[in-house]
Amino acid sequence: MDDPVTLRSPRVYAGVLALTLLAVGVGAWGGVSLGPSALGVLFVAVVLTGMPHGAIDHLVAARLWGLDSTWSDQAKFYGGYLVLMALYGALWIVAPAWSLGLFLVMTMYHFGQADLAYWRLPPLSARLVYLSRGLFLIGLPIVAFPEVVAPIFAAMGDVQLLDWPLVMTAPGVLFGGLVVQHAVALGLAVPRAAPSADWAPGREAINVAVLTALFGLVHPLVAFSVFFGGWHALGHILELLRFFRRRGEAMSMVQFYREAALFTVIPFVGLAGLYVATQSFGLQDQMIALLFILIAIMTLPHMMVVEKLYWEREKDRPRAVS
Repeated sequence: MDDPVTLRSPRVYAGVLALTLLAVGVGAWGGVSLGPSALGVLFVAVVLTGMPHGAIDHLVAARLWGLDSTWSDQAKFYGGYLVLMALYGALWIVAPAWSLGLFLVMTMYHFGQADLAYWRLPPLSARLVYLSRGLFLIGLPIVAFPEVVAPIFAAMGDVQLLDWPLVMTAPGVLFGGLVVQHAVALGLAVPRAAPSADWAPGREAINVAVLTALFGLVHPLVAFSVFFGGWHALGHILELLRFFRRRGEAMSMVQFYREAALFTVIPFVGLAGLYVATQSFGLQDQMIALLFILIAIMTLPHMMVVEKLYWEREKDRPRAVS
């Protein structure tokens, strides 16, 4: 049985690359003037692929852990998922700055894993490269547009970004350092990777160049929306279609969205409730902060499922020796 397409399939990759280059072109022309439309772009990305990409975790977990439809098995999944969300939500209340830091580190690893797991690196090398990729992705918009990111960090965790050393005094050095560290990490990882049919180090060089331009020239919320919606979330959806097909349960994109509908809508209902409870409507930075906090709370249990997914997929494949 042929595998379905992935983000690395030529037509999908070309489409995502074209979208990214379009954003880069608009950003190079308009810069931070994209700000008034940034929240709308972010909302579209989150609605179309952002929330849906994690909305069938329950179906994936059922296959990965052998859960069935009994009350006890359902309680194991939903109970564990909700407990992790509740604990992290409570942490945001009592220690917002630490919670923001944890979110950034989790996102680094999660984004890096989704981008580079197909390299099939040994475990330690893989995790270091994932964090390098994530540091590159998260760090660039922070140092390129600190004045835009600062109010969001302040609203999320009372973190004063503009007080950080070097962020205002040497942003170019930080930006270049982030790019160089990731280029070096990828170069060191190439000999350790176990090549697969879609393994193409040259393509990653293109990706690094394009994403550097995206996060260096485009309003950070728009750049994040393009990456999160077009690279990360869409890529994960396609990986899930591959996952089900390999188990003999072919799922179309239409079926995926049908299955994901309920748990795509519920977070938005909760988000609307947060906006009402905190009187955030019309306060853009506060609205963005609450959206990212909700994403953070959902990311923690989602990462557990994704980690198991990649572990199960890779454990029987040959890996290069460290």
